[in-house]
Amino acid sequence: MTERPHRTTAGNGALSERRPPSAPETDAAPAPRLLPLGQLLGAWESEAQAAFDARTKGVARGPVSGLASLDEALGGVLHPGLHIVHGGPGAGKTALALQMAGTCGVPCLYVTAEMRPLELLRRITARVTGTYLGRLKSGELTPADSLAKARQAIQSVPGLALADACDAFAAPDWLREAAVAVRGDGRHVLVVVDSVHSWSEASGVDLPEYDRLNAAIGALRALAGQLGCPVLGIAERNRASMTGGGLNASAGSRRFEYTGESVLGLSVDEKGGTPPPVGETPVVLHVAKNRNGAAGKRLRLAFAGALQRFTDLGTA
Repeated sequence: MTERPHRTTAGNGALSERRPPSAPETDAAPAPRLLPLGQLLGAWESEAQAAFDARTKGVARGPVSGLASLDEALGGVLHPGLHIVHGGPGAGKTALALQMAGTCGVPCLYVTAEMRPLELLRRITARVTGTYLGRLKSGELTPADSLAKARQAIQSVPGLALADACDAFAAPDWLREAAVAVRGDGRHVLVVVDSVHSWSEASGVDLPEYDRLNAAIGALRALAGQLGCPVLGIAERNRASMTGGGLNASAGSRRFEYTGESVLGLSVDEKGGTPPPVGETPVVLHVAKNRNGAAGKRLRLAFAGALQRFTDLGTA
């Protein structure tokens, strides 16, 4: 009888699968490096040249959010590392992440641990084709018309691939291999995890929630480092911060705000201001943490829920 692997936490805190003795681990753990500052000048020069070339040619150096105000606030691109989006139920977290995945300008692996892939395709189709989400479910479109809209949506996001982790845990090693496959011969890739809480829960590790989330956050941060790419994680909010948001609003672990390159909070704009178009909800995107620019900026967005579409309205 073959022994089944069971999940545990690796020495670096990452979620993994422990194999029986017949399948030993072969990868040696990375060792720290001693770096006199002068040894960094070569890498500095390469980065400076790449930044200059990108700016003069008007080419992004990695994935973008697709929202001009947010890209400007984050230093032009989503820099490598872990980025967190949190918000209360119905704030549009999945819609925002899915829109960013489709408009980031590079291949993207969207890991869904909550919503079924077919539903995500409907939401992409609603945004791309301008078709109300309800019409894609009601049966009022002929199958041929409905399929044509889905094909139009798929053609508009050729670099987007979905990883269905609703029924099976997508282990970090699997995610790394999938992201490499999605990236192909390109230089950049964006990984989205929806949501970090659901993904960590599916791991099945026998740990309290706080420790399990810490392991999950560590694994996603390590994944970003291994790939040299940004990982965008959707987080649930804790009850105390459900309406107010803030830097510490992610539920379950302080590592969300401590390890994130950026922490973005979505909240319905209760204060008003310039109203968005009819049928759209005013939303504030708060850049609570930002390692690549100024933190504290509040960006005004309009969310059309029926079309699963966010529109950039500038700085609040």
